[in-house]
Amino acid sequence: ALWNQRNLDPPVVLNAPCKSKHIKSQISALTKTSTSMLNYYSTLNTFEKAAAFETRFVNRFKFRLRNMHGFQVMRRVNQTLIRIKNLDLVQVIMDLHSFLPESEYIPQTVNLPVRSNLEYLLVRMQGLCKLLMRVVYLTKEAARFHVKQIVNMHLYPTYVMFLGLMGELWLFSRSVCRRTVQFYDELYPALEILPETKVSWLPEHYQLPVSLAAWLGEEYERDILQCGDANGATSSNWLGSEGDADLFTLLQHSTTDGEEQLLSRKQETEAANKGVEEALTAPSFSSVPKAMLLQSLRSDTGEVVERKGRNAPATQFDAKQLDHIRSKFHVQQFLKQERTNRTDSPAKALTKGLSEQQFGDFNVRLMKEFNRLSSVEFVKFFKEQFLQLVTEGT
Repeated sequence: ALWNQRNLDPPVVLNAPCKSKHIKSQISALTKTSTSMLNYYSTLNTFEKAAAFETRFVNRFKFRLRNMHGFQVMRRVNQTLIRIKNLDLVQVIMDLHSFLPESEYIPQTVNLPVRSNLEYLLVRMQGLCKLLMRVVYLTKEAARFHVKQIVNMHLYPTYVMFLGLMGELWLFSRSVCRRTVQFYDELYPALEILPETKVSWLPEHYQLPVSLAAWLGEEYERDILQCGDANGATSSNWLGSEGDADLFTLLQHSTTDGEEQLLSRKQETEAANKGVEEALTAPSFSSVPKAMLLQSLRSDTGEVVERKGRNAPATQFDAKQLDHIRSKFHVQQFLKQERTNRTDSPAKALTKGLSEQQFGDFNVRLMKEFNRLSSVEFVKFFKEQFLQLVTEGT
């Protein structure tokens, strides 16, 4: 199937002029939806952290637990999460969003992205939902095995940790899948207002579903939408517990709203914990003797020695290398080329000394200002941020 192809060739990112006299409301809705998608998919840090833990556990225990069925299921979960990461959905959304006008003012003639660009995004969202549903199914299968090992007191600390991780991935996958279906249903009507190209990107026999939930079918309703019963608790055999039903009374969830509240509390707790850690690591002078404090304020007579790590960012950068960037489109092309160089030819990348998290945070900062700033202001903002990134690594 088209949605299941790993190396699906994307269409050329193009835009074409279009009259906006009778479609201003649809254009505004499309812009609003794409903005919401960027804000949502670029801030799934907790989900990405859980996926990183999953990869780490699989690599750490791949020899010790290689004959355990539950661990083999976890390896398949990890492979599915890697495929989700390789979809790079945020970049696909950025390619579409970059050609959309401001929602506050829409001129009479506006350049809109062509229909094939939106079709590519919808196909990718189909694949994302299928992969997320597979994560939900596999994490539940792995949880069955982990619970049995916990009951038998076999490697109790390890399997408790595995069970907690499977529950976290299960919870986030369900939430992201529901939001993806919601975004798909909001994007699909925009196909009618986008200009077409001479050659269609979709194969002749392929039809995009009007409703993604209906296309996903019964499995989506059973694994993603199904929550608890009327009393707010799930049945005790939802993991096939049979004789060990009492253990599963702890593994309960209520409604969809309850799951969203749980995710919000988890994100708020992590943010609070991060603030506490920063406060604990911050210097405190309340208990420092005055004599020692004055001594610490004196200048050091030693010689400052600069030390560079193996992947330390460059301290000097020729700003003339960015002179060719004069519009938002040039910025997009530059970032796309830079991302390709970081993957295929790291020696050619200007940000080769930076981590993926630093480069990703830099892209998120740019996305937040893309629509708010004019082209000239955005290019100036980009150059300032990029120079700061490559010289200071922040």
